[in-house]
Amino acid sequence: MNVKRTLHILSRLSLAQIPNAGSRNCSSGVFYESTKITNNLLDVNTLYMLDRYSKYRPSPISIKHLLDHGKEADITDSFIFLKREIPTRLASMIMELKLLPEDLRKQRECGIILNDYITSFRELLEYEHESGNDKCIDRFSKSLSTIRRRHLDTVPIMAQAVLKLNQINKTEGVSETIQYFLDRLYTNRISIHMLISHYDTLRGQTKTLIGMVGTIDQHTDIPEIADAAYRNASVLCESEYFESPKLVCTALDTTDENPETSKTVSATYVPSHLHHIFFEIFKNSMRATCEFAEKQQIAELPYIRCRIFKTKDDITIKISDRGGGINRKTRGKIFNYMYSTAPSQVTSSGGSYGAGLGAENLPMHGLGYGLPLSRLYARYFKGDIKIASVHGFGTDTYVYLQRLSYMAQENLPIYNAVSSAKLKSIATQVPDWTDTEKEY
Repeated sequence: MNVKRTLHILSRLSLAQIPNAGSRNCSSGVFYESTKITNNLLDVNTLYMLDRYSKYRPSPISIKHLLDHGKEADITDSFIFLKREIPTRLASMIMELKLLPEDLRKQRECGIILNDYITSFRELLEYEHESGNDKCIDRFSKSLSTIRRRHLDTVPIMAQAVLKLNQINKTEGVSETIQYFLDRLYTNRISIHMLISHYDTLRGQTKTLIGMVGTIDQHTDIPEIADAAYRNASVLCESEYFESPKLVCTALDTTDENPETSKTVSATYVPSHLHHIFFEIFKNSMRATCEFAEKQQIAELPYIRCRIFKTKDDITIKISDRGGGINRKTRGKIFNYMYSTAPSQVTSSGGSYGAGLGAENLPMHGLGYGLPLSRLYARYFKGDIKIASVHGFGTDTYVYLQRLSYMAQENLPIYNAVSSAKLKSIATQVPDWTDTEKEY
């Protein structure tokens, strides 16, 4: 390696920039141990490769691309793509982790996540020059499984760090800088998890023309997913409120002129993503409905209505409740991490509060992560979630999905000068509006 090049990299990625390095404000021995591990992981070669891979642009892929490739089930092609793509996505996030505000960077949990990302990055570098024979692919698959397990609890671990930061600063929700970063961190995690789980599922799967291809269902029955998510959410609701609102679900395919089949809406999508979105929205609607009914002394709980529409380009899902609605001041904050209108819950680094979709210890409310993460899942394949509410009556939640699989392409964070500037300067920018509180 060229000496000048090496010195240049070291100057850009100096240990002084690494979270927690040299901090005098932390008294925890675990804190210094985490820093020591980070320093050991970032040797000269790793720093050089980080600099190199962080300059690559992630390659977003569409559901159609995943589907077409999955039908061929060519594991060698997958290996060639993933051995470069996943390190690229890991490198981008490692660079962004080093640019976080100091108060968050010095949290022990933040150091744990950084070490996990660096470790995963280093493990995948071993395959950079491999051609992809059977033994190599077997080792690669095991490495991917290890990486997937390692990052399973990224969401609750980072939530712990943010929670500690909020307790120190006595703030509600998070700042714009941290909100911006968390959106990128969790989207990055969703994308890597998607690539690995899709790859794992395809291994050993026979060629198929219908049904599941990897993690993608070519005929995802949306009303059926909604019903399953509702039943799961109602179990939590009944355990806390001893009852749950009923669900009335209807569907209409506006492009189908046959009245017998137009009431069934299906799509090519990832069922687990859709289930997560439905589950979180139903949880919110059930809690609001139960608490509002008790407050207003309503004997019978108002039902929750889910309407699903399939049009030429989009799929629109409207979930309506009569749970008292949200005032305008609150509505502007509901997508902020760590903000919740419900009583707060104590998080634990041992639980998968947003990482594991089927976690049994998932609480009913209070973490402030349900809607923000659900919106990331929707936006990941270029959908979205919007909220409309009438304070004192109820709330309508709109979920938008791409109908066309080639349009449902990954929406990924890119590490570049723009993202660096935002992470460094958002918190210190001078407001350009008179309404600095941004209540509405």
